[in-house]
Amino acid sequence: MDYLSLSFGNILTEGAFASKLEQYPEAVGNYADFIRANWIGRRTADCVGLIKSYGWFDPDTGNIVYGSHGMPDVGADQMYYAAAESGTIDSIPEIPGLAVWQSGHIGIYIGNGEVIEAMGTLYGVVKTHLEGSGWTHWLKVPYIYYE
Repeated sequence: MDYLSLSFGNILTEGAFASKLEQYPEAVGNYADFIRANWIGRRTADCVGLIKSYGWFDPDTGNIVYGSHGMPDVGADQMYYAAAESGTIDSIPEIPGLAVWQSGHIGIYIGNGEVIEAMGTLYGVVKTHLEGSGWTHWLKVPYIYYE
């Protein structure tokens, strides 16, 4: 999956791109040529959109259904503040699927000190290290059930 500001895991079509470009001319427009060349026809998400794409995924159809499964369309900070369980990053339990957070940005802890995050338009969705990446807190994502 690649990064596109304000997207949540759907395949980027020319029409969807044109709509994003009109809606957010600065956030998307500065990278228009790069996005057209690299991401049309691919799934795209921003940081919180990566998490929402999981929460909104319908396994029966393989589609991402906006606002489904009780997960609202919220930003990274709202998701953090809505968490019933969270803590400082130095107390993170070894539970893959937890989210890691810093103000304005959220990623997914996959275990063994590694994180999946949507890093930005030029980088896409990447695997990074937990340590030294600026994460300040962990959380159990509201609307996702941990077993």
